Amino acid sequence: MDDIRLEISKLIGEPINPQLPRPVEIDAIADVDTANPGEKVFYFASQDTDPDEIYYVNTTNGKIVEVKRDPLADTALTFQGLNSREEYVLIDSVLNSPDVDVLGRKKEAITRGMDKLEIKLILDAIIALGGVVTITPTSGEDLYDVIVRAKHALEDYGDGYVLLAGSSVKEAIDTYDKDKAGTFNYNVDLVGRLAKMGIKIVKIFGQVKTGDAAANEADTGTVSALLDANKLILVAVNSRIAKGKPLHFVRRRISPEIAKLMGAEVDGAQRALVVANTPVNLAGANTLGYGVYGYESIIWAIKNVKAMVKSADLSSIL
Repeated sequence: MDDIRLEISKLIGEPINPQLPRPVEIDAIADVDTANPGEKVFYFASQDTDPDEIYYVNTTNGKIVEVKRDPLADTALTFQGLNSREEYVLIDSVLNSPDVDVLGRKKEAITRGMDKLEIKLILDAIIALGGVVTITPTSGEDLYDVIVRAKHALEDYGDGYVLLAGSSVKEAIDTYDKDKAGTFNYNVDLVGRLAKMGIKIVKIFGQVKTGDAAANEADTGTVSALLDANKLILVAVNSRIAKGKPLHFVRRRISPEIAKLMGAEVDGAQRALVVANTPVNLAGANTLGYGVYGYESIIWAIKNVKAMVKSADLSSIL
């Protein structure tokens, strides 16, 4: 190989992964796409709320009722760049240690961390959006009642449900039958009942640390869960009022020309895992070492707020 960065990458894997899948959680609730460098992505900023209105044919004169409509306003989405910290290792340290895969582990952590942040950004947007119906437990309700009420809130707008469950919610679903055994008038079998209602359960777990790149050395980032452990989000992925899933997720494609400048020749890459050549510049000083860091450009949009329901904190019934 002519480029030493590609030679080094044998230790840590490909600098760019051209076939990187999205997190399964995103695939479950969003239509996914890629955009070329410089390509604009638009979405409709409002919804068509006109009722479905059909008339009987006028058998006397065949008159057709005419109603003027204007196109919905479209809005250009602004892509957001995500980058990891640059993880580096001193060459002298690698040569004197049997552990030569240290950056391989860091590369996997970078990929895993970017997947987590993609999920968190989307779920945070759903939680923060005021147009999404919020289900709050009422007196006498338990977890089964809350999930069924969330489903009923979506039935007029779609089916094929995905339940995104925080860790505590998922645990309560798993143990529901045993927890309620002493008070059952009849056996609900929560997991089986949800399956019969067409609800697929996806547990959202894990944490990710984010922060300002300017404060990276001070390590002042914030560690937070992808989804509050005591909350759930129910999504109808087969909408009756809009085409496709209620969310759209787009990654910006990295062209072969740009990828080559990064030290790799690939087609259709969406995320760069870049090998930093020797020497690595640290605080203005050239250092005998090499490193790896990740970069991607993404955007997402909530296209159909009526096809999703979120819960308030459910700790009182878990």
